[in-house]
Amino acid sequence: MNALHESTLAGVLHALVPVPDLPPEPERIEFALLPVLVLAGLGVLVVIIFTWHVCAVIIGRSRSRNPFRTAVILAIPMVVLVLSAGITDTLQRHRRDQQIETWRDLRRVTAREAADSLQDAYGFTFDRTTAYVPVVEQDWATDQPVTLADGTATTCWFATTDGHYTVMCGDTEDTATPLEPLHP
Repeated sequence: MNALHESTLAGVLHALVPVPDLPPEPERIEFALLPVLVLAGLGVLVVIIFTWHVCAVIIGRSRSRNPFRTAVILAIPMVVLVLSAGITDTLQRHRRDQQIETWRDLRRVTAREAADSLQDAYGFTFDRTTAYVPVVEQDWATDQPVTLADGTATTCWFATTDGHYTVMCGDTEDTATPLEPLHP
């Protein structure tokens, strides 16, 4: 927003509809978490020991009385550790995906409530059933088609400034003018 619009908005609009207080969105797991790394590291260590033992048996340098039993004893924890690392990673990612989906559901409900509050405060109606208004502080405005109280169809720009919504209507963000609330 330019400075002219910001100074005009400062008085009336900032105290009307507050931006909801949502917790931050959980981040996706990009790399394995510590428990997975520990299990995988132990699995790799056992793989190295297993490979060393098999190579020693092949070249005839094994000191084991029963090399087959030693190989089996090493193979079991190797398989268990590698499978455990894979299962743990899958479970952690699934749990995080559920947390993200729960947050997105909360964001959708909160956006609908914020849109309803904005409609009540300013007397317009959204032309879309799934209107998007920002529910977290952001540096840019979002535009939505609306019908004003007098029946005029226009585009309104919704921004978040200092914890409150600002609403401006017009063709572009630069030419939009602040919309006055119904009850200041």
